[in-house]
Amino acid sequence: MQRKKRWISVTNMPQTLYHYTSLETLALILTNKSLCFNTLLNVDDIEEAETSDMGLFGKYVYVSCWTDEAQESIAMWQLYTPNMHGVRIQLPIYPFKKHYYRAGEFHFSEDATSYIDIRKVYDENKATIVSNLPQLWQVTYTSDEALLRPQIRSGDSIGDYADILNINNPKKNHCKIRYNLGQLGKYKSEVWSFQKEWRYWISMSPWGMKESEAATLDKHRDFADRLENTATKPPYERFFVALSEEAISQMQIVFGPRMTEAEKILAKHLLRGSGLDGKWKESALRIR
Repeated sequence: MQRKKRWISVTNMPQTLYHYTSLETLALILTNKSLCFNTLLNVDDIEEAETSDMGLFGKYVYVSCWTDEAQESIAMWQLYTPNMHGVRIQLPIYPFKKHYYRAGEFHFSEDATSYIDIRKVYDENKATIVSNLPQLWQVTYTSDEALLRPQIRSGDSIGDYADILNINNPKKNHCKIRYNLGQLGKYKSEVWSFQKEWRYWISMSPWGMKESEAATLDKHRDFADRLENTATKPPYERFFVALSEEAISQMQIVFGPRMTEAEKILAKHLLRGSGLDGKWKESALRIR
């Protein structure tokens, strides 16, 4: 089977995305002004975190899941809101707050902009994250097992990991092990194709930015051991990325088709409290 990578150009990137969720989650988004990214261990497809060689390596990939389908979906209402009593959030793409860093800060070689609060990540010292994330990907639906459960580890030989840990091995300085997270979280089984999903995608390594400073061979061994150890936990159970004020001001809401009038009153109160008076509408669906 020929494998196709779906690289999205600027010309076919959607300008608006939609997220179905509960009224409680809307309250958290508006109060905290942030979006939650879940590790692949916690998404609806329980097989997404699996790899062919490294177990549940998807625990190091975090996603926020959206759709570009403007027409309301009964299936999405049913799956992601409590009996269709939730809301559908509409936001422009890349709705995140920008953070600015000067050359020399956090190992930046030049002035840089990031959607990730690198200072916070550095201070927490739980993970190392590439600064230009999150990326936005259109999910590809496939039956190709090599894409659904990809091979993650590669190197000069698959046995090189043992060489890295062997202090007395004279070749230890020449061993090369690579872990490719890039294929995780970008492919799903064809049975999920109704979602028409787009994802904001973040990968991270399970060691803090402070730990990676002044790297030594012993540190590299420790880092490799953490990756190889299936008991190593994800750096974060959930990871939050701040929304920009401009994006929040453009938020629009559709009420779930089974929301009660009391629930709508609560939703309107939340929206007005964030300066979004009138940024809501009724569902186009009529369901008992």
